[in-house]
Amino acid sequence: MIWLFFLTNNKSKKYLKRILITPLNWGLGHATRCMPIINECLAQGAEVIIGSDGRALHLLQKEYPQLQFITLPAYNITYKSSNMLLNIAPQSLKILRAIWAEHRAIQQIIEEHKIDIIISDNRYGCYSKHIQSIFITHQLNIKIPNPFLQKMVAFFNQILIKHFDECWIPDFEKEENSLSGILGHRSSLKKKTYLGALTRMKYQKTPIKNDILIILSGPEPQRTYLEEQLLEQVEKLSESVIFIKGKTDLEGNITQRDNLTIYNYMTAQQLNQTILESEIIITRSGYSTILDLAVLGKKAILIPTPGQTEQEYLGEYFHEKGVFYYQKQKNLNLKMALDAVQEFKGMKVSNDDILKKVVKRLL
Repeated sequence: MIWLFFLTNNKSKKYLKRILITPLNWGLGHATRCMPIINECLAQGAEVIIGSDGRALHLLQKEYPQLQFITLPAYNITYKSSNMLLNIAPQSLKILRAIWAEHRAIQQIIEEHKIDIIISDNRYGCYSKHIQSIFITHQLNIKIPNPFLQKMVAFFNQILIKHFDECWIPDFEKEENSLSGILGHRSSLKKKTYLGALTRMKYQKTPIKNDILIILSGPEPQRTYLEEQLLEQVEKLSESVIFIKGKTDLEGNITQRDNLTIYNYMTAQQLNQTILESEIIITRSGYSTILDLAVLGKKAILIPTPGQTEQEYLGEYFHEKGVFYYQKQKNLNLKMALDAVQEFKGMKVSNDDILKKVVKRLL
């Protein structure tokens, strides 16, 4: 009997997986949509280690102080121009170096920390031939303002994804129910799994307390440019406004000015509650934000990051569907936007237990 207990106990320990989760630090969306995955892995008994850099790393450290963190090589992408090619082309060599550096770092991390599985959110270098490697993206087709270049980029993008054992897509499988449009569909990839609306947010019926909630994120210096424009226009409004800068690295979190309350950042639970309590959301049209809005059923004004074609596509996509109002940053007019958004219906999707089933299969 003692021998049987020892054997059973060892067997249970054998299947306690150690998972390395590595979100890209490009805005906060990659980090926030990894939170439900982190939570589900922990709930199912896995040990989770998180690897990232910059604000994404800071955010996750605040959310999960009990976990172990590893700093990965930074991509340090900046968006100075409103032209994607002018933004990315000069930085392409830097991006490739970062991918190579993180790939080398990952091999050492796997050995030192005895990693069983890697889940990488858009970090192309975070894979290994020796352990199961999962890639998360909603961009199987990356939008490029040139048809020839778009086909070429899509081709190389899928070659890089094929280094991984499987691709997880935070969207619904049928394109007619899609939240990403053509971005997350029409791909030749065979090993792909759709996760539904992957979000850390939870819906519950909540009384409205705030007229407007502004949530900022994204690469610099465009995040700061938008912050300055919005603050200038918000001061002329009479509505109550909550303003979240998305700067997890700053101390001193709250500032109050008349009808305006400014936060540097909010935890996931705080943000969830504040969105539910707010009538209109003003934010970037990042995909993770779209998922949050869809699950919480909110009306929104979307302002794409200039030169980030994915966000521009999503802004136009939902504007044409009459779901979310969309306005370009260079034409920002809050008063006009607040009037126009009343004609847009918003969106409400239900999220089932797809993620729970996928993580169970993984473990």
